[in-house]
Formats: sequence, C-alpha cells, structure tokens
Amino acid sequence: MKQYRLLRHTALLLLIALGNQTLEAAPPNKKFIELGWDIPSTAQLRQHWRDMERTAPFDGVMFRVDAQDGQGIRLSSEAIWDGRPWKRDWLKPVLDDLQACHFERFKDNFVRFNATPGNLAWDDDAGWAALAEKAAHCAWLMKQGGGKGLAIDFESYGAAQFRFDPAKGGTFAEAAKLARRRGTQFVQAVTQEFPDAVLLALWLNSINFQAGRSTQPESILASSGYGLLPAFIDGMLDAVPPGMILVDGCENGYYMDSAEAYLQAAHEMRSWHGAGVRLVSPQNRAKYRQQVQAGFGFYLDMYLNQEGNRYYFPPLNGSRLARLQRNLGFARDAADQYVWIYGEQCRWWGPPRELPNTVGKGRLWEEAMPGITRAIAYTRDPLAAAKAELAELRKTGQLTNLAKNADFRQAANPQAGSLPAEFGAWQDEKTSAGTFAWDAEVGDGSGRAAKVKWGCFIQGLAVQPGEDYAIEVTCRPQGRSQPTLVIRWQTAEERWTQEHLDQTFPFESGKDEWQSAFGVVTVPEGVGRLVVLLNVTGQITDDDACWFDNLGMYRLKP
Repeated sequence: MKQYRLLRHTALLLLIALGNQTLEAAPPNKKFIELGWDIPSTAQLRQHWRDMERTAPFDGVMFRVDAQDGQGIRLSSEAIWDGRPWKRDWLKPVLDDLQACHFERFKDNFVRFNATPGNLAWDDDAGWAALAEKAAHCAWLMKQGGGKGLAIDFESYGAAQFRFDPAKGGTFAEAAKLARRRGTQFVQAVTQEFPDAVLLALWLNSINFQAGRSTQPESILASSGYGLLPAFIDGMLDAVPPGMILVDGCENGYYMDSAEAYLQAAHEMRSWHGAGVRLVSPQNRAKYRQQVQAGFGFYLDMYLNQEGNRYYFPPLNGSRLARLQRNLGFARDAADQYVWIYGEQCRWWGPPRELPNTVGKGRLWEEAMPGITRAIAYTRDPLAAAKAELAELRKTGQLTNLAKNADFRQAANPQAGSLPAEFGAWQDEKTSAGTFAWDAEVGDGSGRAAKVKWGCFIQGLAVQPGEDYAIEVTCRPQGRSQPTLVIRWQTAEERWTQEHLDQTFPFESGKDEWQSAFGVVTVPEGVGRLVVLLNVTGQITDDDACWFDNLGMYRLKP
C-alpha cells in the first residue's frame, strides 16, 4: 500500500491531535416532531403507537384531544380558544389512552392547543379564566400522561384574536396591557399543573420580526394581524417559572432554502440585538434569552408540489429529496432543540384520505416520495440510523466491509516490526519516538502503537461525492493513550482536500477493556478518497500503548 505523505500536513494534524471537537451530524438534544393533516387522536395513539414508532422517523408527535362533555357534545383541543369551560373529568378517557402507550422513542409528545375560534374579548375576565383553566387541564393531562407539554398554534383560523381592532374602542397600548395580563394568566394556569412543561409554539415573536427590526415597533404592530401577540408573550414571560421552556417554532422556516436563512432567523430569535428580544420588555429580556428557544417549522409539501406552485422547491443535483435532506439539516443545526415537520398532502399513519387534487393524493409519504423516511431518519440521528441499517444488513448476510485486512490478521511482511497489511502509519518525528507494528498476540492480530506522542495508522478508500459511509473500529488503550477515529479527504490523485471537513469520532468504553468508535460521513464535492486515521496521542513511556482492531468501512444505501 502506498505510504501517505502526511508530514506535509503536520499543522492540520496538530489541530486534530490537540482537541478537534467531535463532530456529530445530529446532536442528541435535537428533536423532530411530526404535525400534519394526519394528526392523531389519543385513541389512535393508544391503538397504533408501536407501529408509529417503528415506521416514522420522529422523536415525538403533536396529537389532538377528542373528548365529550356531559351532554355528549364533541370537544377538541384544536378548537379550544373560547370562553366555554371544560371539566377535568371529561379528559379522563383521554388520559387513559395516553397512559396505555409506553413510548420508547416518541418521548417528546405535545397536545395541540389552537387559538381557535379566538373570539375572546381582552376584557372578558370570565372567558379568559375559562381558557386558562382549559390550559391547566391540558397541562395536567400531559404531566400525568408522560407528555412534554403544549403545542400552541396562535394562527387565526377563526377570529383574529391578536389583531388590534380600534373599532372596539380604546388605544393599542391599552389593548396590549390587557393582552400581557392574559399571557400571564395563561402561563400561571399551566404552571400550577406542569411547571417544567415545554410550550412549543408554532411561532412566537418570529411572526413579527418586521416590527422587531423597527425603532418604533408599536407603529407596525398596531395594524398587524398578530400585533398584540408580543404583549401576550411578554405576559407569558412575566409568569414563566425557571423550569419551563418556550419554543419559538418559526413557521417561516417553511420558506428557507439556505443555511444562512436559518441561521439569520435563529439569530433574530436568540440574540440580545435580535428582532425577537426587542419585542420583549426590558425586564423580561434576560428571561427570554434563558428560556425561549429557537425552533423551526419544516414544510414537506415544498418538496412534493409541482413547479409553479407557491410552495415549491426545485431539485438539488437532480433530486428534490436531496434538497429536503439538506434543508432539514440546516434547520436542525440552527435550532436549539425542536424542528416540527409539517405535511398536508400525505400521511405517516392513519386511514387513507381522498385528496385527488393534490400531488400526494393522501398516500403515505413513503409512497409519494420514496426514501423520505430514510432521509429524515439520517438527518435526525445519522449514527442511530446507520447502526440500524448495518444491523439489518448483518442480519440478512448482505453487509459488505470495504476495509482491507479489516481484522488485522495479516502483516505486511514476516519481518519483525512490520505494519499490518494494507495499512500505512505516520508519526510526528519532532515529538514522537514510538513504533507502529503488527501484533500477532492481541486480538488474533491487531495494530499496535507504542510511545507515540502523536501519530496514526492509515487506510484509504476510493469514493464518490455524495456517497454515505459508516466507519467503525475498536481499540484497547493502555496508559496515557488517547485514541480517536479521524476521517479526512483526498482527491482521486491522493492530494489532501477539504481539510475543514475533517471529522473526529471518540472511542467509547465497552463491556471489557476494548473500546469502540463509530462515525457516519458524507463524501464532499471534489473528493475521490476517504482516508481513515486511527489516531493516537499522549503516549510518553514504553508502557503507553494502544491496539487497534476490527476496522469496518461500509457504503450506506443511496
């Protein structure tokens, strides 16, 4: 095997050795939440939760409450924003449904709480007391049912609750003062039942960024469709306890088509100088910064509708699914925690729906867009998705390991001190005086690095841009050894490229003295070779050693 001339790249490898942070495409705290026209009731959750978790690539779901009052009249949390009181007893069958579900992956479930019909007068004390009590009932339901909190949709599907109407008398400032009081009342009611709830709103102040950018926001808010919403949110912040989180779900994420767009919106939501915080009273700005998260809405129909539709994104490199996966990755990376994924034309579950005038026609999303489940799963958590794919391939005997001498059972030649066959090695001659060698005694053959302050075993693989690969390897560190799995890139002519896209994966302890590392990478543009570096640093004495074994290099499904 050719020896790679790594010495020319000492500076870059030094950065890796001195603490290049582990790069994971989806940090564990990022959550994808499903919402759509297929929104389930709790009865449907109870019946189908196992299949939902098995087939859908999400961390949770928004569901609706379907209940009945004492006269058998239907109640819904999607039409809850009015002055009609509910009794908690009416929700006990709903709680039974939730408690019958034993979710293993859907840990972040939310009850949908719509501002519909949205016809409460701001000075209607009895009406707002009834609404606050319903918010408390839903918070109780989620706390007792193991949910995460409320998914609040402030959109005016009915009356324009948050539009200031001068015809009703009074000034905008007076209406805003009342709206702030109602926001406080709402959160106080939720806090009584669920003080550490997450209130995932499909939007908060992101709907009013234009006003937030103005030096006189009230002049814009007074005539805006949601002009009184910032005051209501400010009231929520007045009462929010330390353990509660509010999420601005930024529904305008539907239209974003670049990393810059998502990052700019996140900046507007988070920053001290962003439009979101400028709509908050000065006394609540620190609390806003601490307890309001940036989230995003993501509209699947953008990637299904036909050209000419208002809601349309074109293909990326010939694939609309590739554009979906790219943009969803941008949303995931810019969000603090939550991305809610919305779709209308198709369904993830539930009975077929007749939508003949749409491209989706009410089919399953996977039928309308083959590969969408896998695309979302890999964007959500590429490591978990890749491990599941490899496990299935192993189970069916279809797994192909592209690594050469993967089990380290062969030496390059029979001479003492030989390297493992198919592996090169490098160490910094200025800082290291160690050895790399094949060891026949450990692991039925392994690669041994001893007294290496900074160096690595090396193996490369010919690849094509856009391909996905899973890499795994085991090691047994001894003494001061600090091993990492590093992936770098070369052109087809074996020149180093895309150094800023190097990825480093840690080794994690196992059941015995052996540790394992696992990583997933996508081949960047302009790359022709994937290079695996079994990196080790920190070895000083003869007792410092590290053995590497069981290298796996797997091409994932396109």
